[in-house]
Amino acid sequence: MLFVAKFLPRFLLLCNVLIAISLLLSAWLPYLNPQQFWLSGFAGLTFLICWGINCAFIILWLCWKRRYIWISLVGILFSLHALLSSIGTNLISSKDTWVRSDRQFTIMTFNTSNMGLNDYREDSVLQGSIYDMLREASPDILCMQEFYTNEGPNFTNHIDSISRTLGYPYHFFTCDMSHWDYWHYGIVLFSRFPIVRSSKIPCGYSSAGSGSSFLQSDILVQGDTIRVLTAQLQSYMFRGNDYDLLEKGKGTFSGIRNLASKMKHTIHKRAAQSRKMAELIAASPYKVVVCGDFNDPPVSYTYNTISANMQDAFLKDGFGVGRTLSFLAPTLRIDYILAQKPIRVKSYKTFHRKGFQHFPIMAGLSL
Repeated sequence: MLFVAKFLPRFLLLCNVLIAISLLLSAWLPYLNPQQFWLSGFAGLTFLICWGINCAFIILWLCWKRRYIWISLVGILFSLHALLSSIGTNLISSKDTWVRSDRQFTIMTFNTSNMGLNDYREDSVLQGSIYDMLREASPDILCMQEFYTNEGPNFTNHIDSISRTLGYPYHFFTCDMSHWDYWHYGIVLFSRFPIVRSSKIPCGYSSAGSGSSFLQSDILVQGDTIRVLTAQLQSYMFRGNDYDLLEKGKGTFSGIRNLASKMKHTIHKRAAQSRKMAELIAASPYKVVVCGDFNDPPVSYTYNTISANMQDAFLKDGFGVGRTLSFLAPTLRIDYILAQKPIRVKSYKTFHRKGFQHFPIMAGLSL
């Protein structure tokens, strides 16, 4: 007991100092380009975990040794900017009370995970759930990544089906990859407003199709032209063994090394894509809305680069951590809608549905 009484406070104090330092590093390292300092690409993934542990230490020291409370307080104070980009503070959302006017519109972004296609087989139940969600949401502009459509017999032509049944007279599809002439994958934008021009901007290569390009579209909304940029930035492309290691801690040293190498390579590519996206935003002659799957949390070089001088719709009208990925961790918000001023964010909503890998998000915007 004497040993415990003597060394336990010192051990906890050391742990608290290390966790406070980790919190500061996770909050500030993501401002560094991971292509030059690759650890900065991983740092932000631990931010909310470090923040929660520091809060636990504050409670501990309040009940035990109050003179140590300043350690975590300093860490939290100097990482407050990162917390404010991660947490929505709007207790009352406008999503249920917002009424559209002539100068307002809704936009949704949704990583569809190939519309329920798995091993070249369509999941009719999941497809039905996707279409039901789209009918309920009925966004004016719909952006979908990892989108799949098929022109062959006995399969679903999702472009025609969505255009016809959900009332979208305008669309643009990047078609980043095709199989056997009929199977097509990429990014698609549907609109109830006229599309003035659209383009596919190459940004790399992904074996899954979507993630190889940016979709840029100029849309005429109530007499005013806006530019919509949507993309899925480079994904880690985890496989079964990777998920076993991440979720269950099962793996070999070789597996850990291969996973770290894969993540490092992906982070480098995503950093280049985020800078290219920022250049497109800066060069736009119109007000810009950016949406899509960034494959990075809010505390990241990717988010910091793209969201500069942009409004995050979730932070404007959301609450909590805003989770958009249904697995791996309950805090992962990697899908975003960003709007350039003077566009105003009027509402925000996440559509949680069973079976969806990514939860669709929709924002109401005003010109």
